[in-house]
Amino acid sequence: MRRRELLGWMAGAGGAAAAGLALPACAPSMPPGPGPLPPPPDPLDVLWPPDERRRILTVAPRNPSAPPTLERPGSRSALVVGGGLAGLSAALELAERGYRVTVREAAPELGGRLATRDLDPGLGRTFRVEHGLHMWFDNYRTFKDVRHRLGIDGNFRPYTSVDFVFRTYAPERLESTPKVFPFNLAGIIDRSPNLTWDDVTGSFGILGDLMGFEQAGLWDRLDGETFLGWIERNRVTPAFRDVVFLPAAHVTLNRVADLSAAEMLLFQHLYFTSQPFAFDREVTTTDHATAVIDPWARRLADLGVDLRTSSPVPGLRFESGRVAGVVGEAGTHDWVVLATDVPGAAAVLAGSEADAVSAPALAAARERVGPLRIAPPYRILRAWFDRPLLDSRPQVIETPQHDPIALLAQFHQLEAESRDWAAATGGSVIEFHLYALDGDLATVPDEQVWARVRPTVLEVLPELADARLLGRTVGNYENFTSFGVGQGRVRPGPADLARAGAANLFVAGDWVSAPVPSALMERSVLTGRLAANECLVADGVREAGYSHVTPLGPAR
Repeated sequence: MRRRELLGWMAGAGGAAAAGLALPACAPSMPPGPGPLPPPPDPLDVLWPPDERRRILTVAPRNPSAPPTLERPGSRSALVVGGGLAGLSAALELAERGYRVTVREAAPELGGRLATRDLDPGLGRTFRVEHGLHMWFDNYRTFKDVRHRLGIDGNFRPYTSVDFVFRTYAPERLESTPKVFPFNLAGIIDRSPNLTWDDVTGSFGILGDLMGFEQAGLWDRLDGETFLGWIERNRVTPAFRDVVFLPAAHVTLNRVADLSAAEMLLFQHLYFTSQPFAFDREVTTTDHATAVIDPWARRLADLGVDLRTSSPVPGLRFESGRVAGVVGEAGTHDWVVLATDVPGAAAVLAGSEADAVSAPALAAARERVGPLRIAPPYRILRAWFDRPLLDSRPQVIETPQHDPIALLAQFHQLEAESRDWAAATGGSVIEFHLYALDGDLATVPDEQVWARVRPTVLEVLPELADARLLGRTVGNYENFTSFGVGQGRVRPGPADLARAGAANLFVAGDWVSAPVPSALMERSVLTGRLAANECLVADGVREAGYSHVTPLGPAR
C-alpha cells in the first residue's frame, strides 16, 4: 500500500468528518444533556460554539431552565483549596453565580504550574520567571472560553509548528497543513526528511487505534499496557517510533518506559489526530502572571472572592457526612473543591479529621487518592547569556534524544521582558526543561546544574561554546501528574468523593478524570468547571455548559 491507496482508505474511513457532516450530539461517556443550548440570556453563559470543521461539540447545562444565579447572592459559600488553574476555574464559575468563595493557596503566589515569581538571576534586577514554558492548543476549548470572558485573548499569539533536533535523524519540523483530513497527516510524511510512506504502511497496525480512537472504554482496553509495549505490539517502524511517537512521550515529564498506552493515545487524539487544527498552538506574549493569572485574580477579586496566598489547608473537618470546614478553624462552608496537585490532595486528606458518622467518607476519600502517583522530579533552568543564538534557530526546540533536556525555548523571542533585555544587551535568554530526572542530577545544587547539562546543550547549540553565562534561575519540582500504567483507571472524577460519602466535596485538577477528551491545563480548567457545576445543580442554579473536541477519531 502506498500513499494514494493509504489516503484513499483514510479518506473513506473518515469521510463524514472530512466532509463536515454533523457529528453526534454527545458521546456515550458524556453527561446527559437536554439538547441544543438555547441562546444565553446573560453573559454568564458565554460558550465557545460548536464547530463542525474542528469537530467541536457543546455540552448543554443539565438544568437549562434554572436561574443563572443564586436567588439570594451570598447565601451559599464555597471553599476552594488550591489556587492553580483548576481552583481558579471553579472559583470563577461559582463567584459569577453569586457564591461567597474563598480560595486558599499554600504557595506565595497563585497559578500552580503557571505561577510566576519575581527573581533576580544575578543581574542586579528582577525578572518575572514562570514555572516554565507552556503552550495552549486549539482543543483547549474551556480555557478559550475563560480567557474570552476575562478579555485576555490579545495576550496570546499563534505558534503553529514544532521543531525537533535528534542525534540520529535530521532536524524535523511538524506542521498540520493543509487543514483538511487526511491531507494534513499526509503532508507531514511528504515534508519529512526522515519518514517515508514505507514507514507509514509498515506501521499500519496503529491506524485502528489512532484513526478509530474512542474515549469510551479506553482505560479498560489499554491502560494496563505500556506505550512502548503498544508500539512494539503494532510493529511500528523505528523511524516512525523515534520521530513521531517518542518525542511526544518525552515531553509528558514522565519516564517513557512507564507511560500508559491509553494515556498516550488520548494525548495523540487531543493534540494531533482528532481534527486538522489540533496541532496548532499558542504562546503568551508576556509572562504567565501578566497574561493570565493576574487578570483572572482581578476578576475574582471584583466578584468578591477572598483570595488567600501562603494559606495552606492542614486538613478538612468531616462532620455528619460532609466537610464542615478546615481543621483547627471555626468557619464552615457549604461546598468544598479540592483543587491541589496530587501531593497536596494526599496531604490535605492525611491531615483531615472526621466524626464517627463521617469516618467512612474520609477513609473512602483517602482510598481514592492514595493510588495516584506523580512523575519523577524535574528542573527548569533559565539562563541569561552574553550573546544570541543563530538566527536560524527555532524559538522552541524539542530534544527527545538529548536526555535529560527535553526542550529548550528562546524566551527573548517569546516574551516582552526578555526581548527588551536582549535588545538592550545583545544577549539571549534560554530556558532548558530537564524532565524525568534520577540520580544526582535531581539533587545537585542549583549553581551546578548548568555545568552538568552544558555538554549536552552544546550538541544542540554549539554556538554557545564561547558564550558567558551571566545569570540563571532554577525551578525544582516534584509534583507533576503520573501518566503511568494503571493510573487512568483509578483517577476519581470530580464528584466521586462526594458519591463515596463526602456529600459536599469535589475534586479538580489534571489528575482528575473527565468525561470528554482533555489533558494537562485544559483538564484542570474543565474539571474545575465540572466541580463547580455539581454545586450549582444541587443548589438549583443553571450550570455552565462547555465545549470539547469529539471523543471519536477521524475515521469514526
